[in-house]
Amino acid sequence: MPLAALPDREVSLARAVDGPLDLVVVGGGITGAGVALDAVTRGYRVALVEREDIGSGTSSKSSKLVHGGLRYLATGDLMMVAEGVRERDRTRRNAPHLVRPLPFVVADTTAVDRAMLKAGLLAYDTLGTGRSVAPHRRLDHADVLAAAPTLRAEGGGYRYWDARTDDARLTLAITQAARQHGALVINHCEATSLGVSSSGRVERVELRDQLTGASATLQARWVVAAAGVWAGDARRLAPAGAWSPEVSPARGAHLVFDRATLPVSEAVVFPSADDDGRRLFAVPWGGQVYVGTNDVPGEELTPAVTQGDADYLLRAVGAAFHHAPLLDDVVGAWAGLRPLVGDGDSTADISRRHLVVEDPLGLISVTGGKLTTWRQMAEDVVDAVVTGDGGDARCRTVHLSLGASGDRRTGDARVRDIGAKLGVSPIACSALYHRHGDIAPAVMAACTREAGGTEPLVEGLPYLRGEVRWAVRHELARTVDDVLQRRTRVSLRHRGAGGADAIAFVASVLDDELGGIDRAAQTADYLTVVDAERGPVGRSGAQA
Repeated sequence: MPLAALPDREVSLARAVDGPLDLVVVGGGITGAGVALDAVTRGYRVALVEREDIGSGTSSKSSKLVHGGLRYLATGDLMMVAEGVRERDRTRRNAPHLVRPLPFVVADTTAVDRAMLKAGLLAYDTLGTGRSVAPHRRLDHADVLAAAPTLRAEGGGYRYWDARTDDARLTLAITQAARQHGALVINHCEATSLGVSSSGRVERVELRDQLTGASATLQARWVVAAAGVWAGDARRLAPAGAWSPEVSPARGAHLVFDRATLPVSEAVVFPSADDDGRRLFAVPWGGQVYVGTNDVPGEELTPAVTQGDADYLLRAVGAAFHHAPLLDDVVGAWAGLRPLVGDGDSTADISRRHLVVEDPLGLISVTGGKLTTWRQMAEDVVDAVVTGDGGDARCRTVHLSLGASGDRRTGDARVRDIGAKLGVSPIACSALYHRHGDIAPAVMAACTREAGGTEPLVEGLPYLRGEVRWAVRHELARTVDDVLQRRTRVSLRHRGAGGADAIAFVASVLDDELGGIDRAAQTADYLTVVDAERGPVGRSGAQA
């Protein structure tokens, strides 16, 4: 189905109300999007509802790594690492534009340290045998400094490979694939209660449209709660006495710097300065680099960077790098909440495995897991639905394209060639391909038809003004926050969260496309969210 033919959120809501539906997914993070995609490709009639925006929770605030989990080898959880490696490479194959190989450099300090690293990396390579990334190799001192000139390294180290992504765009790509196959996706629509039949089976979802205030009811044979750290909220919609998962939210914070301030050309692994055994990452991101992450209890379910988070990360960077950046050098920041299932002395000790439970009848809850294993989590959920139905429909997502076909370099070159004829810069073309995959030429053409559409939305960042209108028309964007936080990543990468001109432009496009937008209120809401999420960093660097 061409993008122009996909129903928007308003049409999708009307069709979902008309029903009938087999499955309603509550929660539009990467797991919920994956469930919708898996179910619709097995022939189920599916609606996905999200009270805010697609990927607005944990799925846009991760460390943006698609990885096997090298550190989990230390706990002996080989099955979890093997699953992560397998799913890393499946997602990389299905979304080559969004999931890209990333080299990691880790320096060693002692002979014991070197031996432990070597053993761990050999095991990691073994679990990844036959996969699509290169094996680790030994680096000398010069190699280490070539990757990170200011790293405090006295000897050699190792390079190993995983992958990185734009988490919000990956979640959107999965959602778009689900829409292409017929799923009805309704963002900014809150599930307010679940209704049950006389036999006690969940069969109904009551909704409130957050943009209009209107109420609606969806009838379905199955409901899936994919609410992540908000699993408890989703369970409370069900009848009293329903099982509720024990979720321990863990907060992980990240700081963004210009690469001139923290020059790294490959991801660098370095230890915490707090003698807690944790290792952190410095990951290049275009002309910037982000540093993360800590792992602390996230009692507040509204994630925000705290002063303690910022201090922890800056201490680690200061101990690991010469000429380390300070709080004043931070240009962006975010914190995300990991939904960890279970309880432990510290969040770092709790397993990253996922849990799927049906209780009461007709309501399946899924939580835990991590970004990398989204597809397997979704498969397990829909397997439970199929089993409950007594059916035999098999999962189809192992080899399902998520927006790009063929080799990444070939796709990138094709978009650059088209862009050269349209007068779009090679850098902008590559960025368009990264975000949009095979439809990048269509997005580019739409940008060229709009006055100033191929100009940068924010100077120095790889987003085009024309992409704003595309996001509203084709990607379900309905607010300034949707556009600047998730369809683009301006809020994370610009000291002023985009600046007044870009924010006003986004609001004007929304008003032009949708009508009746309160531009001032949308702007205020967006800036309030950004300020709250950045905490001590603020929108102008460090605050007094």
